[in-house]
Amino acid sequence: MKIQFNTTLISCLLLSASVITSSAHAADEMFSTGGYAREMHKMAMMKALDADGNHMVTKDEFDNYYGELFDALDTDKDGSIDAKEWVGDKNDQKLSLATGGYSRELRTMKMMSKIDTNGDHKVTKDEFIAYQDTLFKAMDTSGDNQIDPQEWLAKQTGNK
Repeated sequence: MKIQFNTTLISCLLLSASVITSSAHAADEMFSTGGYAREMHKMAMMKALDADGNHMVTKDEFDNYYGELFDALDTDKDGSIDAKEWVGDKNDQKLSLATGGYSRELRTMKMMSKIDTNGDHKVTKDEFIAYQDTLFKAMDTSGDNQIDPQEWLAKQTGNK
């Protein structure tokens, strides 16, 4: 009887863990592509956003970084990014503010369509920042308006 109870308990725990993991994965897929999420959650990207080098990314650092990133993508400075600007040309696809992997994954049409909430084939700064705010809130699991390394790496380590 005790062995059967332990087996049942273990089965229930495993099932619960898989449901939680599936839910978290589904939420990630709503926000981004798999490649984008993978590249975003690397320490090199955290370091790029951590302006003061204290191993924490505050909401202000996050907002400043993504404001600068939007400005870098908006090459014609008209306040929106069209498909040509989003993808860039073959010689200039890497953004100097980001890792090569992150730049490559961000600059896909699939990511543009996730951020282009009104479907007009342009991403405004408001759309871009609103998308990034959603990501920040999802990553800031402690709710303290800063992301520590454990929160940043939670997707990779499974510590959700």
